[in-house]
Amino acid sequence: MILVATVELGRAGPVKIPRWMVPVVVGVVVTPLSIGLGVLLLGASDDSEAAGGHVPAPASTELKAGDVGVPVVYAKLIRDAAADCDEKLLTAPVLAAQLKRESNFNPRARSVAADEPTGDEGSLTDPRSEEERAEDGNPAGEGLSGGEPAGGSGSEDASSGEGLPDVAQAERPVTRGIAQFSDADWAAEGIDGNNDGVKDVLDPADAIPSQGRRMCGLLRTAEQHPGYRGAPLELALAGYRLGWRTVETYGGVPRASGADGETYEYVKAVMKSYPKMVVPVGGAVSGGWTLPVEGPAGTPYHQQGSSWSTGLHTGVDFVVPGGTPVKAIGPGEVVTAGAGGDYGNQVVVRHEDGTFSQYAHLLDVKAVVGQSVQGGTLIGWSGETGNASGPHLHFEIRTGPAFGSDVSPVPYLRARGLVL
Repeated sequence: MILVATVELGRAGPVKIPRWMVPVVVGVVVTPLSIGLGVLLLGASDDSEAAGGHVPAPASTELKAGDVGVPVVYAKLIRDAAADCDEKLLTAPVLAAQLKRESNFNPRARSVAADEPTGDEGSLTDPRSEEERAEDGNPAGEGLSGGEPAGGSGSEDASSGEGLPDVAQAERPVTRGIAQFSDADWAAEGIDGNNDGVKDVLDPADAIPSQGRRMCGLLRTAEQHPGYRGAPLELALAGYRLGWRTVETYGGVPRASGADGETYEYVKAVMKSYPKMVVPVGGAVSGGWTLPVEGPAGTPYHQQGSSWSTGLHTGVDFVVPGGTPVKAIGPGEVVTAGAGGDYGNQVVVRHEDGTFSQYAHLLDVKAVVGQSVQGGTLIGWSGETGNASGPHLHFEIRTGPAFGSDVSPVPYLRARGLVL
């Protein structure tokens, strides 16, 4: 008996294929359908500088926080900007990787004008320093997807950019802000994202939603040009960098060896890095979400009693011996670390959704204010400092950093796959 696998192909219905043929079939599919299924196939048919390879699809869209990922203060803006777009290819990790490449999350970033010396500040189209560019690297043999344009702009010189003068690069306008908008693009596409009555290109609350809206529109346009060189997401990234009219002139993403080879490198870098902007979600996985200690829960949330100034217990206690390692429950930034009155030694972490977690009565604190943490990062050791009758960990979830803004930790943790 021959084993078969069933494959869904559009509206044509399931097609039965012998299982021994599946690897062969999968290995040769490089059609727009494969792109629609989320498989970005890099390489092939660009030029001698490009070679094949796969960009792995991220297992989740939970943004990695901290120095190697996204500053916590911008994470929610990025997620919301992606969620506002109905194009599935536009995800929070894509926008995050783009912002890192554009400005390294610097809301005051400014590109260098054509007549200004660049020094080590970065170029007109790449604000990274020379050191940052070297760290990102540009390994040979990692190209972009797509073949030659199917007609359109005519000569090889026009479609590749090799015959285009460098004035396109020299005349490119100065760009500003975390999302690097030119003045003309901002006037046309900038929005008041935080509804304060001002559209400010230097305010991430305005610039990041504007970035998302612009990328969303570019993706819709890109999907209407299947003959262009590059996958839709690659085309949209090139359009963000150059403007869509220039992408039309090239017949797709510029070649590495052409007048706008820097845009080729920009697109390739974003495509390569965005899968790395996420962390696993759930469970006790470092970088994801985890319980703060390994031990049973004790006094529950809102238990009544005279031991507490409000008459109610404002968190959940974990019954653990002194010196037990205490971990941050998820990605965030430390906003409090040290003595906290009745709470004793404490740590408070701000998470990307604007909530806060508190860890109190610690024997000692390891975390420092401003530190970026992941789920599982060691922040201190349990103890009985402050108003405590014995060693344990007092844990709270809050809507603000201070006492009095507590909410029940149980549903919060359960929503992240954690059960007390």
